[in-house]
Amino acid sequence: MAGSDLAAALVDHASARQGVPLAPMMHLRIGGPAEWFVEPFDEEGVAATVRACRERDLPMRILGGGSNVVVADQGVPGVVVHLGNLNRMQREGRRVTVGGGVTMASLLRSTREAGLAGLEKLTGIPAEVGGAVAMNAGTRDGETFEHLVSLTVVEPDGRIAIRSQEDFQPRYRDGALGGAVVVQATFELAEDRPDAIFERFSASLQKRNASQPVTQRSVGCVFQNPEGDAAGRLIQEAGCKTLRRNGVQVSDKHANYFVNDDTGTAADFVALMDEVRSRVQQSFGVELRAEVKFWGF
Repeated sequence: MAGSDLAAALVDHASARQGVPLAPMMHLRIGGPAEWFVEPFDEEGVAATVRACRERDLPMRILGGGSNVVVADQGVPGVVVHLGNLNRMQREGRRVTVGGGVTMASLLRSTREAGLAGLEKLTGIPAEVGGAVAMNAGTRDGETFEHLVSLTVVEPDGRIAIRSQEDFQPRYRDGALGGAVVVQATFELAEDRPDAIFERFSASLQKRNASQPVTQRSVGCVFQNPEGDAAGRLIQEAGCKTLRRNGVQVSDKHANYFVNDDTGTAADFVALMDEVRSRVQQSFGVELRAEVKFWGF
């Protein structure tokens, strides 16, 4: 069987386990197991994992905070890699270098305490740094790439490489990394008083909590905003707010969020997406495109 020797091949570089349930790691709390679940020990471990998957023709996916992924009920074939061990942070002047497995919440807290401003516009993004860079995560106030100055990545062929600002070509909700894995990111920020940064952080958090179902299980925005419009507005005006498919429902707080009441399945989520997309198409002639990622479908 392809990949049967994966654990032995990675023994010095990573922990590799079979049949690991993914639902507990997902914000949505749905989905089946990973065929292989790999946790590299360091950057070289990530490179070794990429090479091992390439040599064995195994599909590989990177799991960050699990905040924008829907996992199929039957699970995910191939390898799911988690970068939680890449969790170091280092400051040099106004620059902060962080591992791909650092959570955005930890990064924002550390920079705020250090009096470094700029990232508070990303308040509330439930992701790890690697995933936030890969999808150019953002809010109405800004995006991840705005303060990035360099990246360390593992290229699809397993080489570790440095990418600088002139190499960046981010798009809306897409870091355009060409399949590379982010293992380290360096941000250049501005100096400011910690209390002033905290005020902006608190204001952003309060605004987010007022407009999004942050206490419920979701994957954030389900659909991308069409140019010049908002997917949430279209969904609401198409009469989809609180529309339900078994345990998954369109949020009554923000129509571009689907929430799980702990009984929903991935099949329910996809069925609800299809219904919402169809109603918006019929009402406005707009075809909504998914922002959330799908694994194992």
